[in-house]
Amino acid sequence: MAGRFLFIILDGVGVGALPDAAAYGDAGSDTLGNLSRTVDLRLPFLERMGLGNILPIKGVPPVDAPLCLPGRLAPLSAGKDTTVGHWEHMGLVTPEPFPTYPAGFPEEIIGPFSELIGRKVLANKPASGTAIIAELGEEHMATGLPIVYTSGDSVFQIAAHVDVVPLEQLYVWCQVARGLLKGPHAVARVIARPFSGRPGAFARTRDRRDFSLEPTGPTYLDVLHSRGIPVCALGKISEVFTGRGVSTTLKVGSNAENLALVTDLMWGRSVLAAFSEGLLMTNLVDFDMVWGHRNDVDGFARGLEDVDAALPEILEAMCPDDRLIISADHGVDPTTPSTDHSREYVPLLLYPRPIAAPTAVYEGMLADTGATLCAHLSGTTGGLAGRSILEMRPQRGWRRHTPVRWSSSGASIALPMRVGAEEAGIAARWLNENVGPAPDLAVVLGSGLSPETRGSAAREVAYSAIPQWVCGSVQGHPQSLLLSEIDGRRAVFLKGRPHEYEGYDLSEVQLPVRTLATWGVRKLILTTASGGVARDLIPGSIVMVTEVLDLQYSAADGGPARLCATEIGLAEALERGGAGLRKGAHASLPGPQYETPAELAVLLALAASTVSMSPAAELRAARDECLDVAVIAVVVNSGDTTHADVLEGSARASDSLRQTLAAVAAAWETASLY
Repeated sequence: MAGRFLFIILDGVGVGALPDAAAYGDAGSDTLGNLSRTVDLRLPFLERMGLGNILPIKGVPPVDAPLCLPGRLAPLSAGKDTTVGHWEHMGLVTPEPFPTYPAGFPEEIIGPFSELIGRKVLANKPASGTAIIAELGEEHMATGLPIVYTSGDSVFQIAAHVDVVPLEQLYVWCQVARGLLKGPHAVARVIARPFSGRPGAFARTRDRRDFSLEPTGPTYLDVLHSRGIPVCALGKISEVFTGRGVSTTLKVGSNAENLALVTDLMWGRSVLAAFSEGLLMTNLVDFDMVWGHRNDVDGFARGLEDVDAALPEILEAMCPDDRLIISADHGVDPTTPSTDHSREYVPLLLYPRPIAAPTAVYEGMLADTGATLCAHLSGTTGGLAGRSILEMRPQRGWRRHTPVRWSSSGASIALPMRVGAEEAGIAARWLNENVGPAPDLAVVLGSGLSPETRGSAAREVAYSAIPQWVCGSVQGHPQSLLLSEIDGRRAVFLKGRPHEYEGYDLSEVQLPVRTLATWGVRKLILTTASGGVARDLIPGSIVMVTEVLDLQYSAADGGPARLCATEIGLAEALERGGAGLRKGAHASLPGPQYETPAELAVLLALAASTVSMSPAAELRAARDECLDVAVIAVVVNSGDTTHADVLEGSARASDSLRQTLAAVAAAWETASLY
């Protein structure tokens, strides 16, 4: 056995929506990224470790030589709860999600439960833990009936006041529920939620206890146990694994207590246990339980700063053969309206950074962490899911390419990217071989936009057939490439686009544009189905965009980056040709939520005429590739809207869009752009 291994799980600290996040109601979730854009984050030590290399975090820029190997891990499991994330970190994949109960638990569960505990229950519905005790705590105190509730996660939670139901009685009730919840109702966790205080001032206590489903297969903790390697578990780790494979269990309260105990164990000064060999695994639960589920962005940020302050002493205690991994189990974005977990990538920081590691971001799977610690401590991975990170063979590759953005100080910063010139070349060669030579002109179509223009030699291929390209799933984006014509001129149409809020990397969103340039396209029209910000714009209006305000990435002055859109020469040629198009600035937002009235007022103050969730990313790529660009905003709605309204407005704009595309293509032939 070589050295010690410390594994810290930052409960709920996700790093961006997974591609399937929308199916879980989590499109646009990005716990760390969104948090940094909401409150000021100052994490100087985590910055040195490489946290800012994983994703754009305002206030935590990337560094050229991080102390750790930074990475981003994706799950193979379905679901987004604590059990799923922890099990997969330890090599146990859950292919089917645990059951959830958006309408409450059925009578076949509640009936027998009430009979066994000798009383009925209150609530039996999804709810926030603090809200439900505020709503029913007084009735519970008067009747003695337990409050049973669930959430968007697979949990059966029982809340009871400590002066009404003794803790041990509450724990017995949870064991009763655990015995009933099996088969099709095998929820991941039964949770005791004791609370105290008076009506109007109820507060949950620190005596929560989880009664988890026993792991359904072997884990890396079992492998370590079978080889005589000690495992010391802090916090709820032992409960999540029902004690299997755990040698020593230490209960802790807050994150602060947890970090203090970890520090003492690492330095060998704890009176509770010794940590001279094996695995020390802990979970910093306050991110999830105290701040995430309550949408407390300030508490969440201060919690990260506490971790940042504790890490230097922890690393100082590490010996040359010791290793550290910091990761998470899921997201719980406190900036969104949801109070549930979010389906996100999780971070990876492996210390010390392996000598063989390239200057890149590791794109692996959750189980890679367990495989790594098992290989380090025992010399083998034990044959479970995952691949040791030390092999330097990430299953999803390396993010190798680095575009540039501006920091608040004005210095340029390299952002890690997943795909770039190499992948664009592969895709372009495929297009040349399977579609033919590139036309001079390309058009990217926004949500529901279709100019209904096809040539006699039209050919259409799905994005999924094009190597390296990703497919979005937003309605109104068919995700296909159409080779056709605009008034007799050969042109290629990209019908739809992927979005970052769907969980894709910025570079994956930009790859189609980079591919077109490599293929041989020289002129690009970016269209976007837009909301009208200027009060006199109505659905059906066409705006020639002269400037795009990128509200996702800041400029050097800290405000939105202002990107030059349609070239002046083209705009002048359109005017000479009598196109009569209105000119204006366009605001490009991250999405996926539509703008509130207050946000529209801010955009109006910034002199934006239109707004949508594109096309800043593609415009940046087009400028990088030296393409001639025109940006057209098609106004499809104004004020409050839904996606159905957007699609309906796009369909009505078909004729005017076709005429505008023809005018732009003709103007390009006479404009002095070269």
